[in-house]
Amino acid sequence: MNIVVVIPTYNEAENVARLIPVLEEEFAQHSNHTFNVLFVDGNSSDKTSEIIKAAETTNPNVFLLQEEKKSGLGSAYIKAFKYALQKFQPDVLVEMDADLQHDPKDVVRLVNEIENGSDYVIGSRFTKGGSIPQNWALYRKFLSVGGNIFTRVVLNIYNIHDFTSGFKASRVKGFVDQINLDQVLSGGFAYKIDLLFRMRKLGAKFKEVPIVFGLRDRGDSKMEKNNVLDSLKVVLLIRFRESQSFLKFLVVGFTGLFVDAATFNISRTVLANSTTASMFSGTLGILTTFILNNYWSFNHKKIHGFSKKLTSFIKYFVTSLIPILVRTKLISWAVFKLGDTFIISNAAFFIGIVFGLVWNYTIYSKIIWRSGSPQNPAAKKL
Repeated sequence: MNIVVVIPTYNEAENVARLIPVLEEEFAQHSNHTFNVLFVDGNSSDKTSEIIKAAETTNPNVFLLQEEKKSGLGSAYIKAFKYALQKFQPDVLVEMDADLQHDPKDVVRLVNEIENGSDYVIGSRFTKGGSIPQNWALYRKFLSVGGNIFTRVVLNIYNIHDFTSGFKASRVKGFVDQINLDQVLSGGFAYKIDLLFRMRKLGAKFKEVPIVFGLRDRGDSKMEKNNVLDSLKVVLLIRFRESQSFLKFLVVGFTGLFVDAATFNISRTVLANSTTASMFSGTLGILTTFILNNYWSFNHKKIHGFSKKLTSFIKYFVTSLIPILVRTKLISWAVFKLGDTFIISNAAFFIGIVFGLVWNYTIYSKIIWRSGSPQNPAAKKL
């Protein structure tokens, strides 16, 4: 097979100097495939591009695509994919980092799975046998693990564990060549989530290969500072794009919040008791959202009959309380550990809201209003 390994770089002269010989040695042991390495450099200020250009003169399978200025990670990959598809007509595209956090010896492991019939192979840190660095800060572990769990739930894809791995192999024919690369939702870190989802819609057969993700010891990170928000935005945009029910669910949620808040502030002046007013307004808010979800958000799976509605409402009420309790506990823990400041309390509140969003939509669509038929692979270019 014709393999193109795409590697974005930015100020990674030391890494590139170490990586190229290791890749060349690895490729030499697998002459049954043709390997080309395409570096896409974001106008590095060190000697990264010079080292790659020097390697081009002695290694006929090393190539450099130079950007005029540093772009986002996704933009760099998309430019390289377009270039590779036109210049090399590859059978497989491999994505990997230049910093040796991805073991070059694992490239062939990914390619072998393509040869065995898979269409999209993920070097997974979170499947059995995979790992992330023990020395990672707690917040980075939390964001990485939590972000993948959030993505799994919102996108309703439970057979994939690592959505944000930067080490992947993709079959081109019938898959990458069917994707409109200009329409990928992010030019940053989250491009990989949208690309993965588009491959899935095309009916790609997925495979996760466990990898040991190494610790960066030199070079500049290509990670954008806003990658968490970028990922959250892309996941929600995909969900909006794929599910009208989810968009309606959000509208209903905001309506319920308005009813809850308005009723609370009115009733507390009448009842002269904030606790009672809160219970009354909360119950009315939940009842309002149940009715609107039944007759609008999930109208294609509407619940009929008084007894079924009553049973479903009881389930709805109980399950709706869970994220509220979780949010309250999270806020309590955060302010106790980090201080009762505006930023800390509101950050915990926001995380609780996101958890509630995921929890409620999952429970409502899977239990209260059961999901319909599974999605069919797309037949058009995505």
